[in-house]
Amino acid sequence: MRPTLRDLGIVLGRLPAGASNSLLDVPGTRLGHVSLRQGEGALVVGQGPVRTGVSVIVPAGAGPWPAACHVINGYGKSLGLLQVQELGTLESPLFMTNTLAVGAVQQGYLAWLRERGAFSPSQSFNVVVTECNDGYLNDLWGLHVGPEHVRAALRNAETGGPLCQGSVGAGTGMGGFGHKGGMGTASRQLSTGAVMAAAVLVNCGRAEELRLDGAALFEMPQPRHRDLPDGSIIIALMANAGFSSFELGRLARRATHGLARTGAISAPGSGDLVLAWDSGDGDRRPELEEAFLAVVESVEEAIWNALATAENCAGRDGHRLDAVPTDAILAAAERLKGQG
Repeated sequence: MRPTLRDLGIVLGRLPAGASNSLLDVPGTRLGHVSLRQGEGALVVGQGPVRTGVSVIVPAGAGPWPAACHVINGYGKSLGLLQVQELGTLESPLFMTNTLAVGAVQQGYLAWLRERGAFSPSQSFNVVVTECNDGYLNDLWGLHVGPEHVRAALRNAETGGPLCQGSVGAGTGMGGFGHKGGMGTASRQLSTGAVMAAAVLVNCGRAEELRLDGAALFEMPQPRHRDLPDGSIIIALMANAGFSSFELGRLARRATHGLARTGAISAPGSGDLVLAWDSGDGDRRPELEEAFLAVVESVEEAIWNALATAENCAGRDGHRLDAVPTDAILAAAERLKGQG
């Protein structure tokens, strides 16, 4: 994993970050990944090359949790959001994967619950699975994600381990801003002692759009991948402040501002959505203005951490996405200092 933005000495925003500057700063929250990488060369559907995976975020405590969702642009195939919108609660962990693996991930988690006796024979269960299309690098129609990968991601979340970002889990085959995308996270410490954190799956944007704290990252035009489709982004927000589902809806809508700070415009074929929940067991709500700022800053930095930590990746049919060069990030930061 390459350095995060703060590892490079670049700090975005005004609010302090949490201890790990990640979703793990929300006590009890867990993150697990399974990355699938197999094969090289020409695409053979069903055989590869495979560049995909599964990521899961497990909220603290026992659900359901107060929750809300916001659709920025609805070109997406995610599962379970309608009930979140209707009831204002989240029943399951949040899963992220590729577009055509949504059903397999749902089935994998339901089997996981059944194996543990954590179900009622007469009741349904709302599994939330989100997705982005990694078909530029991955054998998307090979349907390589299975229930066993869901189990592995959940086990990894249970056991913990070092925080991984970039080209891992669901982010293995994703692109972002004409470069390699993936998973990213950041957090903000609130004045009440609560934490607001963001986690993102970045698969959106074009190189000429990319901005670091308002400055264009590339001074020269960047080549376009002509057959790289409009991408998407999944944004997860989590807190332990005691926010209601109504307040979480207001917070989710502010994630759009953090996305916009990076230069993304939410293209017509982009599936851009936000899911927010709260796992707090008390009332540590800050002033909403502070919470809004925490959302904007944590989303912006989480996107940048996804890009900064991602690694070069070659996939099917010679397709390749290179990571955003670290020296370009540092050069943009220097230009910002000069403007200051």
